[in-house]
Amino acid sequence: MKIIIGDACTGFGVCEGIRPDVFEVNDEGFAEATDEGLTDADREDIEYAASQCPTQAIRIEN
Repeated sequence: MKIIIGDACTGFGVCEGIRPDVFEVNDEGFAEATDEGLTDADREDIEYAASQCPTQAIRIEN
């Protein structure tokens, strides 16, 4: 699974609140994600974080 955060990100940090081990708001105020080591078991949480993004900036690819 690959997590893509688009230009619409405004750094609200909702994703970080849901999965702080995956998402982090950087010093510039935009979210970053690590998809290293994620398994299919993590997918539900990641999809939930994407659905809760206020700007719908998070996309998941297989």
